[in-house]
Amino acid sequence: MNYRVVLGLGLAALAALMGLVVLAGGATGAVAEQATLSTLVNMASCQSTGTIVTLDPEQSVNAETIVSVTAAASGESAQAEQIALMVAITESGLRDLGNTRVPGSNTGEGMGQDGTSVGLFQQQTQDGWGTVSEESNPADATGMFVQRLLSVSDWQTKKPWRVAEEVQGSRFVRGSNYKAHWLEAGVVLADVTGSFTVAGCGAGPTGGVTGPASSDGLPAGYAIPLGTTPQASLAITYALSKLGDRYVWGAAGPNAFDCSGLTMMAWAQAGVTLDHYTVDQMNEGQMVAAGAMAPGDLVFVPGTDAPGPGLPGHVGIYLGDGLVESAVDPQMGVVVQSWTAFTAGGLDAIVNPAT
Repeated sequence: MNYRVVLGLGLAALAALMGLVVLAGGATGAVAEQATLSTLVNMASCQSTGTIVTLDPEQSVNAETIVSVTAAASGESAQAEQIALMVAITESGLRDLGNTRVPGSNTGEGMGQDGTSVGLFQQQTQDGWGTVSEESNPADATGMFVQRLLSVSDWQTKKPWRVAEEVQGSRFVRGSNYKAHWLEAGVVLADVTGSFTVAGCGAGPTGGVTGPASSDGLPAGYAIPLGTTPQASLAITYALSKLGDRYVWGAAGPNAFDCSGLTMMAWAQAGVTLDHYTVDQMNEGQMVAAGAMAPGDLVFVPGTDAPGPGLPGHVGIYLGDGLVESAVDPQMGVVVQSWTAFTAGGLDAIVNPAT
């Protein structure tokens, strides 16, 4: 059975993730950008289609929520995503359970105290995990879990199940209960990340690449047009340096971007701060008429799945000469397209971010 999932972050998850300095996964351990409310709202609009082959519909929705929230907060750390899945698989089988504690049993998590263990992670109010309502919301519960995960010293270099033990206050020896599900979590993560589709993930219109493939659509001989402002030149120069990079939903560099992540980072080089959300960016500068458009201006179009009537789902940066650069989708990556192709599905706005 096919179904459509729209991930919605609860207020607790947003609050928990606001302002976190998060670490990207991998050997570099580079510090990623702070997760912001707009970033998380943007990521929450991403959709996926189809039940994950190894899970039933309820488990699929919860697994996708866990990966989405964790990705937003951890700088796309696959390790953090797999740890979160491992814990949820262990604690609840990826199901949003009610209270599983037996009064007086002195078993389970939370230092053996009686209490209410609910949700995907079986988090307990008396251990500071939030209200029962928050714990019962998959996105909120994930947000609280990730917040504690990222606060663990050197969590990236420790054994994942030992980190999970530290976060959850587990009574099992050396996180053995979590370790038993580590490989399973990796399989689920691979299935989840493979299930995300272009629709709703900020993807733009395809086609219209005028330059050679070897130049990612940039025509031979292109130069930033004369008269371009110094700020816009800085933004365009950065954007051009990212041609050929991968499209990754929710990413903002250094080697992968979604559409608003690319424009945000491009204009950051010119000292202009933009939110990592297409709708916000449309309101963060001065709207200009098509006849007054200049290189460096941001071009907003509906994209594959606009968030609402008149609201943009995709954004690119105008290069001049009838060219627009954007992070299009996972297939095309960061490329240059013709103005005609980029706006074929409609034009929501043109904005000068510098004003």
